[in-house]
Amino acid sequence: MVKSQRLTFDELSDRLREYERKYGYSTIEFYRRYEDGELGDDDDLMLWAGLYHLYLTSLPVRQFMQNVSASV
Repeated sequence: MVKSQRLTFDELSDRLREYERKYGYSTIEFYRRYEDGELGDDDDLMLWAGLYHLYLTSLPVRQFMQNVSASV
C-alpha cells in the first residue's frame, strides 16, 4: 500500500528535477514520450508522470494564490 504524503509546490518541483537528473531528460520530454507509449509502465515512470500531472494541476492554483496575496 502507498502511504499518502503531502508535498509543497517547491518539494514537488524538486522531485521533478530529481527525475530529470536520474533519467537525463526534461519532464516535458519525458511526459511526451511516456504518453506516446515509448517508455513502458515501470512504477518509477508512472510515479514521475503522476507527479507531473499534480504539478500541472497545482500550478494555476499556486499562481492564483500568489496574485491574491500580491493584491491584498
